[in-house]
Amino acid sequence: MRSILFVDPPAFCATVERLVAPALRYRPLAVAPPGADRATVLAISEEAAAAGVVRGMAVRLARKRCPDLVVLPPNPRLYARAARALDDILRHWAPVIEPRWYGHAFLDLTGTERLFGPAVDVAARIRREAWERLGLPLTVGIATNKLVSEAGTRTVRGSDGQTVGDPLQVVAPGSEATFLAPHHVRVLPEIPDPIRRRLDDYQLELIGEIAAIPEPDLCAVFGSVGRTLRTRARGIDPRPVLPPEVRAEYRLEHVLATDTNDVGVLHALLRRLTEQLGRRLRRRGLIAERLTVGVDYVDYRSAVREVPLREAALDVELWDASRRGLALAMGRRLAVRRVEVTVDRLAEADLQLELWTDRRTDGRTVRRSDGETVGYPPPRATALQQAIDRIKARWSSDDRHLKIGYAADLCT
Repeated sequence: MRSILFVDPPAFCATVERLVAPALRYRPLAVAPPGADRATVLAISEEAAAAGVVRGMAVRLARKRCPDLVVLPPNPRLYARAARALDDILRHWAPVIEPRWYGHAFLDLTGTERLFGPAVDVAARIRREAWERLGLPLTVGIATNKLVSEAGTRTVRGSDGQTVGDPLQVVAPGSEATFLAPHHVRVLPEIPDPIRRRLDDYQLELIGEIAAIPEPDLCAVFGSVGRTLRTRARGIDPRPVLPPEVRAEYRLEHVLATDTNDVGVLHALLRRLTEQLGRRLRRRGLIAERLTVGVDYVDYRSAVREVPLREAALDVELWDASRRGLALAMGRRLAVRRVEVTVDRLAEADLQLELWTDRRTDGRTVRRSDGETVGYPPPRATALQQAIDRIKARWSSDDRHLKIGYAADLCT
């Protein structure tokens, strides 16, 4: 069972500004680019939020709503220094950290209970240490996945942005849907504003109302987003916590020695890139739900196209998806100078045996981040792919010495 923490320092930028200028304490504060009243507010303090100021509001309007508002220019170096100091505290307790933005981060404490104790105790120590050493208050959510842990920190915020509940929220395993159900839709993270507005048009305000709607009905209104929306409303999120250096592993690029639009040359390049990406995914037990191909032309213009991945893809499937993405991206006849391939929307491969197996998947399935369960590649194909990986790891992945990449076609 995973144990995920989301660390959320309320009003981080405003709090850091007050630490270096104590005279601003208890004053309504906003951070915005200097020079023009048409600039928009980037960050606010709780006092400014209580006065009706919101992020994204024009400075001119913010001053009207809060006449004694103090507006400061952004200080990225100061915020980055404070974020690094907080990160030093977090790294003492968590082996895997995924930073989001200044001061906010996901921590994966899975497997550390014997070393540090229960996750709730670790969260309390982190909060205490951040306050004593840095003067930063923290709100922490604890759950079995990233979505619910972040939602937990949002449930303690009032409509004015102030913390009104227990700053340490713990969601017991198996109670994710029950925990989310009575809360407003704004608690769900990463829901695009257009979707939120449409939910408001249909008077769907509570998360439980969305979770109770059958998936076909949601898809009829919201398209494919409806499936993801219902999955999140039920508290399902298999995304792993990935540090920045790991996430960078799933993007590869190659600058061609000679500019070309020869499809044969580009397909061979895509094959090498996708084989490397496939090995990295399998090594970490992950699947990707989307593959993106980008090309840069000789005139420095670029094109990017996305291709969905429906299964835990083998190398041959990744290569096929990349060729389709390249065909969509190459809408011009100019030569290409750079090719980039990215796999994202990563999720953990959750292999499980079903009671009634079928011949195609041998009963093994993978749960995607939208909650859909899809068949894993046939066992013969998987075994052959693993054998290819072992041979390449021992000898070479260079195509000049080893040309076995097409062998996976035999089992698909």
